[in-house]
Amino acid sequence: MHLRDWIIDDLRSLRAKLNGGVLSLIPPERRRERADGGGIAPVYVLWHLARHHDVAVNAVLRGADAVVDGWTGQLGIDRDLWRGLAEGEDSELVDVLDPEAVGAYAMAVFDSTAGWLDSHGLPSMDSLPDTTGALQSIGAPEDRFDWLYSMWDGKPAAWFLQWSAIGHGFNHLGELVSIRNRLGLSPF
Repeated sequence: MHLRDWIIDDLRSLRAKLNGGVLSLIPPERRRERADGGGIAPVYVLWHLARHHDVAVNAVLRGADAVVDGWTGQLGIDRDLWRGLAEGEDSELVDVLDPEAVGAYAMAVFDSTAGWLDSHGLPSMDSLPDTTGALQSIGAPEDRFDWLYSMWDGKPAAWFLQWSAIGHGFNHLGELVSIRNRLGLSPF
């Protein structure tokens, strides 16, 4: 198996698990709920996961338009799209995001990355992309996201596929499964 195929398979596996284990089991009308009387709403976790992936792959690696650009009319947000990059919930976003559209956007992000890798191959995995320029281009405030600017600075292209596109996604998949279960929606 080639590395590119392995990465594409991981992306498709993550997408399938999000779709089958989260989106198909947490109805859109319940994706704003917070399990156990607190915590983070599933719609925010999905938004956060998708935005990180979209920014890391499209703005940082590809220097291309973000997938979100085609979804702003449906999502409930059309500016300040850097919102959602923080791990901590932005409760104002939870109130305006369309839960069904956020789920579909997240699926589109995975489809876009897998399609790009399938048709173009892997980028130069040891190249050092301009992360500061990419984050500035989406308006991410440097004072509020200094942690992200420094975390992404100097990382090779491989890191953005390994962590932002795959590892970070599986990390939040686990969080979403836990929330799903605490909402009483476990299929087991």
